Amino acid sequence: MGTAEWRAAKSPEYYKGVDGMDALAVKQACKFDKEYAVKNGPIILEMDTYRYHGHSMSDPGSSYRTRDEISGVRQDIEKEVRKEVDEAIAQAKDSPMPDPSELFTNVYVKGLGVESYGVDGKELRAVLP
Repeated sequence: MGTAEWRAAKSPEYYKGVDGMDALAVKQACKFDKEYAVKNGPIILEMDTYRYHGHSMSDPGSSYRTRDEISGVRQDIEKEVRKEVDEAIAQAKDSPMPDPSELFTNVYVKGLGVESYGVDGKELRAVLP
């Protein structure tokens, strides 16, 4: 089925993989691939992701996970999200009102300048101003 890799490409360097569920890793991988493609030609980027739905209407995706498993995970995620939102609301209520001069701060920003390859939220907060 298809052509063997060694026959299809002059070099196996045309392939890179990335965790497709990590937006920062995907951004950095895409940046790398763009630079690579401009200098060297085509490259394949494989993104590993979770399958939320089936491939088509004839494949509803119910064969991948049981309804109980999906329901349990969904409830866990909703609990975590509610906790995080409640903490953010509490922090916002406890914080002093910002000065009105801050209203337009960082509205038109060129980017954070963070060059990262798959950092988590704690690491990212540590490098932000």
